[in-house]
Amino acid sequence: MQHLKLAQSPNIRPDPRWGLNHQRGMTLIEWMVSMTIGLILMAGLTTLIAQQSSTQAELEKSSRQIENGRYAMQLLNDDIQLAGYYGEFSNVSTATPASTDACSIGLALLEGLMAFPVQGYDSPASGLSTCVASANHVSGTDILVVRRVEPSTLTIAAAAAGAGGRVYLQSGLTPSGSEFEKRLATGATTAVFNLQTQAKPGFAAAPAPLRNFLVHIYFVSPCSVPVPVGSNCSSAADGGKPIPTLKMIELSASGAITTLVTTPLVEGIENMQVDYGIDTTGDGSPDGQFIATSTDWPNLMALRIHLLARSNESTVGYLDSKTYTMGFDSGGAAQTVTPSVDSYSNNVRSYKRRLFSQLIRIVNPSSRRDG
Repeated sequence: MQHLKLAQSPNIRPDPRWGLNHQRGMTLIEWMVSMTIGLILMAGLTTLIAQQSSTQAELEKSSRQIENGRYAMQLLNDDIQLAGYYGEFSNVSTATPASTDACSIGLALLEGLMAFPVQGYDSPASGLSTCVASANHVSGTDILVVRRVEPSTLTIAAAAAGAGGRVYLQSGLTPSGSEFEKRLATGATTAVFNLQTQAKPGFAAAPAPLRNFLVHIYFVSPCSVPVPVGSNCSSAADGGKPIPTLKMIELSASGAITTLVTTPLVEGIENMQVDYGIDTTGDGSPDGQFIATSTDWPNLMALRIHLLARSNESTVGYLDSKTYTMGFDSGGAAQTVTPSVDSYSNNVRSYKRRLFSQLIRIVNPSSRRDG
C-alpha cells in the first residue's frame, strides 16, 4: 500500500526517456532506397528530355533538307522557264555556233550561243574547260547552262554609266526601219546600239531599250564556300566538313572586263541529273523518251531535273543504304545513285537524303513553234 502511494505521489514524475523506444527516424536502408528511386526517376526524365531534343534536332534537319531541295528546284524552274527569252527578238538562229564552250565570254561567241538557250553536260569527268575546275565539281553530276536576258530594261545612257564589261542585248528596228534586228555589245561600246523602237501615231521612234544578257552555269560543288572561277574546293573547306552545294557561275563584269563569277546557291544538294526532251517534229513538244545527253540543243523543248538533297549534319547510328533512281544514263537505262564514301569524309552514308524530280518546259523556244 505504501508503494502504491509513493507511485501516485504528485512529487514523483516519469522519466521522459521512457518513451524514446516508440519514436524512430529513417534508417540508412530507407535513405538508400529513396535515393535509388529518385535516381531512377531522374534518369527517366533525362532520357525523355534527351530523346525529345534528339527528335527535335532530326525534325529540324529534315525541314532544312526539304526546304533546300524545294528552293533549289524552284530556282532552276524559274530560270529554265525563261531560257531563250531575248526580249522582242525571236528570230533566233538554230545553226551550231563556232564554239559550244559554255565558258566562252567573247561577244561573237556569246551571240552564236544564243541558239542554245539551254545546254547540258552529262557527268563531265573533268569539269568545264576554264570555268569549272574538276576539283570544284562533284564527279558524276550534270552541268546545266541557261541563256536569256532580264525582263527589265534600261536606257543606253544607264548602260554606259554602269560597268563597261557588262553585256547587253538590244532588239529593234534598224535605222532605216526596214528590218528587225539585234545588237549584242558591252556597256563600253554603247555606240553599237543604234536600233529603234517602232514609231506610233503621235510618237516618234526612239532608241530601243537594252536588257542585261545572262549566262547561268549550274553545277554541284563539293563545298559551300564561294570558290573563285578556276579554283578548287579543299578538305579544309566548311570547317573541315565540306558541304555539297548547288552553285552558279554567271556572266558578270569587273569594271571594263567581262568575266565569270561563282555564287553558292543552296547547300546540301549532293547530285543533279538532267534528262532532255527533244522536238523532232517541229511542233514545240518533246518527242520520244527523254535522253541523258544531246547535241541538238536548238530543238530542246523540256527538261526533267533530278536533285538529290542531303542534310548538312550526319545522324548518329543512321546508314543510308538506299538506291536513288535519277532519270536515264547515256545508254537509256535507269540512272541510279547509291551514296558511298567520298574523298573528304568517311561517314557520307550517315546523312539522310531526299530525291526531288520535276518536269520543266522551256517556254520561249516551244511557244515559238506551237502556233
